[in-house]
Amino acid sequence: MSFHKKFLSSSILSVIDQGLLSALNFAIGILLMNLVAKDDYGLYVQLYAGGLLVGLVVDSWIAGPLTTVASSVMGDTRKSLLRHYWYKQVIWTLGMGALAFAIVEFFPAATHYSNKYWLLGAAFFAYLFGNGIREYGRTVGFIQADIISVLRQDVLYVCLVAGGLAALYFSQHFDLVTVFTALAISSFLCTLVSRQHFLAHTEAEVEAHAEEEIRQALVDHQETISGHGRWAVSGAIVGWLSNYSYVYLSGAWLGVAAIADLNASRLILMPIPLAVAAWSRVARPEASRLMAASNWSGLRRLTLFSIAGIELVVIAYVLVLLAALPWLEAHVISAKYSGLDPMVMLWGGYFAINAARWVGTSWLSSGGAYKEMFFLGSVTLALVMLITYVSIPRLGAQGAILALIIVEIFELIVVWKFILPRLQKQS
Repeated sequence: MSFHKKFLSSSILSVIDQGLLSALNFAIGILLMNLVAKDDYGLYVQLYAGGLLVGLVVDSWIAGPLTTVASSVMGDTRKSLLRHYWYKQVIWTLGMGALAFAIVEFFPAATHYSNKYWLLGAAFFAYLFGNGIREYGRTVGFIQADIISVLRQDVLYVCLVAGGLAALYFSQHFDLVTVFTALAISSFLCTLVSRQHFLAHTEAEVEAHAEEEIRQALVDHQETISGHGRWAVSGAIVGWLSNYSYVYLSGAWLGVAAIADLNASRLILMPIPLAVAAWSRVARPEASRLMAASNWSGLRRLTLFSIAGIELVVIAYVLVLLAALPWLEAHVISAKYSGLDPMVMLWGGYFAINAARWVGTSWLSSGGAYKEMFFLGSVTLALVMLITYVSIPRLGAQGAILALIIVEIFELIVVWKFILPRLQKQS
């Protein structure tokens, strides 16, 4: 099978996979918007954003650098690496989950919402841990190019969550605690059922004479992964602050209800970033191999192919969404969230720019340019804080989106015009 056909088929499967997860997140958001108070939905948005930060930190310390390194090794060495970092994933996810629990439970100012109790913190912790171990299984599948097993795992997860949400809805126990609990239980069950696929990809049958060689390879690769990871974690934190500080700044200036409006308009556009994330899962290992071989012409073809496909999807989706928005507001989105058109258009522009920038950022990750990403993220964070400080008080919730658009344009120019060309010259 040719490269383009193989990459396209893998990308389609990954997009289908991510589309299922996107539909699930959309359904959860719509149910919460209709069944809980607006302030409770605003709290959910803040917790969900915090959960993304936990996932990003763990992914940046482990899965991201591991993908960069593991794509260049084969056989038992790769399997040994994947098994070794499974234990690290468990420890780091537990630690980050415990920290998130403490923040949610003991620092009400972090969420601008004081009406919480310990069960919510416990359910949120269980959700973070379950999601973390399930995500590592997906990472292993993508690294081993076994997209089918990832798809099967995620279909099972979606079915489990859907069944749990249906039970909560019909039993009239639908609230934040029960939703996070259902998500956690579904992740644990999915990980347990997918255990055999995971073992097949991580169990290495190493002969005695090769044990020392693989052990030394693990030590060498561990140093590389840790070096990448330190910069990747720092970059992930500043990147998250750049992308999600609007949630907390809007809450501080405008109240929790403003967060609900912002996320309601963003929610219906979430298939776009999730589709881009699906593409990234397939493309990053391929980009790592092309960069390791200094195959820059192949990387250019992959770049053009990726950007063209992604932007076509973004434009088509936004146009369809704008046409369907009146019907969605009347039949799907709660009446509490009317008049979202201006924010939907702003989010559409943001995601169109973000998608093109994300391709470049993914190449930086594939090339191990985590240090450069950290410094770019630091500058971006300073810019978004400054612009948001001016725009939110003057333009309200729309000012938060406008600030993100301006910063995305800045990042797009810097990544494609300066950092990527320098990375190519250094190789």
